[in-house]
Amino acid sequence: MSAPARQMRIRWGGASDRGLRRAENQDAMYADIGLFVVADGMGGHLGGSVASSLAVKTLAANSPSTPSELLAAVRHANQVVHHRSTAHADLTGMGTTLCAIAVVQSDDSRVWCLVNVGDSRVYRYQAGKLTQLTVDHNFVAEMVRAGDLTEEQAAEHPRRNTLTRAIGVEPQVLIDDWILDLTGNDRFLLCTDGLTNELDESEITELLDADHHPSEVARALVRQANDRGGRDNSTALVVDVDIEGLPAPTAVPAEPAAEAVSARSTSRRRSWRRSRSR
Repeated sequence: MSAPARQMRIRWGGASDRGLRRAENQDAMYADIGLFVVADGMGGHLGGSVASSLAVKTLAANSPSTPSELLAAVRHANQVVHHRSTAHADLTGMGTTLCAIAVVQSDDSRVWCLVNVGDSRVYRYQAGKLTQLTVDHNFVAEMVRAGDLTEEQAAEHPRRNTLTRAIGVEPQVLIDDWILDLTGNDRFLLCTDGLTNELDESEITELLDADHHPSEVARALVRQANDRGGRDNSTALVVDVDIEGLPAPTAVPAEPAAEAVSARSTSRRRSWRRSRSR
């Protein structure tokens, strides 16, 4: 006789603000039980907000329930944004970052599937530790990974907003994806770079550590980003996950554990380099 399925409880809340220097908010997000998405548009006036909104709506409309369906939904979003960009002269060159997490079925178990294109991020806060789960796709992040820049140099580099991947700029896009086991007492943060450019990880950790509803935490994160300068739109989507019968973990590694996380790229096309027009 098989064991009964454990009950999973998910709570979430989001906040978004145009910041103190931008005329409009070109970020977009979506949240529903089992699927959470954040996007940061680019392409100047109109284009950025169209791209991010279109990508998020397309992904949500596909209702992915497996890892392959989630990847297919991201590819579809890329095609939809690219088609709109090429069909309308005033939207030429628009694009967007996109990161998402979804509870999906893989073989005989439910897992988290993460996807990422661009430099919006997914973090996991667990047992007092903050772990960045996604990899930034921008010029300075690649230089840091190659050992050509320090984190401190990257923070002030003039090309820190130059993306190497984006949704909608080309007919196909390179997607990173990860599979994570479902564990108890997780708090996830999906956010745009308007937040992470203003707050360091210690500040993010302090706010995520608060025993407050995700909506309150998300608002506090965005408010503090504005207090630090608010140079860009900032969006935070906080997701809390509890699973009945699973104890809270006592420690997490500094990097995602190899046995719990797998990552792969789903296209072999060359990455794209272009500065965001903001």
